Amino acid sequence: MTSQHPYSEFDLVAAPVFVLEFNEDGAPVYAAFNKYGLKKSGRPLSDYLGKTAQEVYAQAYGRTAYAHHCAARDTGIAMSYQLDLPVGGITRNIRTTLYPDIDENGKVTRLVGCSTDLSVERNAVEAKVQFDTLAAEMEQFVALAAHDLRAPMRQISAIADLLREDITDRTASNLELLDALNKIAAKTMNLVTDVLQHVEIAAVGNTETVFSFPALCFDICDTLDPNKLHNVTTASATLRADRTVLQIALCNMIENTLKHGNRARLNIRVDVREGPAGMIEVVLTDDGNGFSSDALSVMNHSRFRAESGYGLFAVKRLISARGGTLVAQNLPNGTGAIVRFTLPGRYVGGSLKADDQARPGAAQPRTGNSGHRHSA
Repeated sequence: MTSQHPYSEFDLVAAPVFVLEFNEDGAPVYAAFNKYGLKKSGRPLSDYLGKTAQEVYAQAYGRTAYAHHCAARDTGIAMSYQLDLPVGGITRNIRTTLYPDIDENGKVTRLVGCSTDLSVERNAVEAKVQFDTLAAEMEQFVALAAHDLRAPMRQISAIADLLREDITDRTASNLELLDALNKIAAKTMNLVTDVLQHVEIAAVGNTETVFSFPALCFDICDTLDPNKLHNVTTASATLRADRTVLQIALCNMIENTLKHGNRARLNIRVDVREGPAGMIEVVLTDDGNGFSSDALSVMNHSRFRAESGYGLFAVKRLISARGGTLVAQNLPNGTGAIVRFTLPGRYVGGSLKADDQARPGAAQPRTGNSGHRHSA
């Protein structure tokens, strides 16, 4: 290692590695980028040195990466995040893990990041998601068909009992036919019940990571509303939870709000707080037109409605499979809606009730709100 290349040992690593140090304002800036990473990015080292992520990468990419860098700096906890980044003219799905270097006084002195290209893995996951979606729709069809079969099976059994009472030719063969009819109806009812029980079983894995809640929310907003037509405010917190499950649930809820809010500029508030033991509670409030009765029936009672689509029903099942709950209601006089759901997780840093903080690149927050604000 030489004075000219203080991090030259990272050039021996066959994966993108970078180092973030803190400038006089405390902002994490790139201090090194290894040869492998520079080759993959197709950019010179001068594009990185002394700059923050939001200066290196345009728009949402840089803002999101910068938020993760700040979260790792503030918590001193290793964390991973995923981004779609333009690399060599191609958008790649990159997972980056940040490792804080902490001195003897407990102060974070730098961050070391290592990135992995997940594009191939992501394509496989997307194919699996498409398969799982089709399988879920088929499963739901089977469940509905099985449910509808219950009534005629009950009627067959009832008719067999009536025939037994009213039949005049009570020969052994006739009674045997009625017994057989009753047994077939009973056996079919048991099969239908087994099908319905199987559909209700949800064996879902659980992978917890540490991540920034505002960064997750703004990732979703940048995807769903790239033109920043709506205002979104979030609580400031770092969580340990299943980021994927939380992202799916939040993405579905926010997308539903944007589609059906019927306002040119919605105000959406996303809060997170500590729930029952081992759980976090997420509360999403908006000032749109509220939910339809079918959507409320799906979320509050798990009653499938074709009119509401599979999205809300699938999210309800996903949350329930994790032991969480979901409740939705419309606010009075058409002033909006509120959704509350719980998932396994815990709060590890930041502030659940922080003062207003303007997120880099976003409009200044209005007085009176708490947390991070994003003009989505």
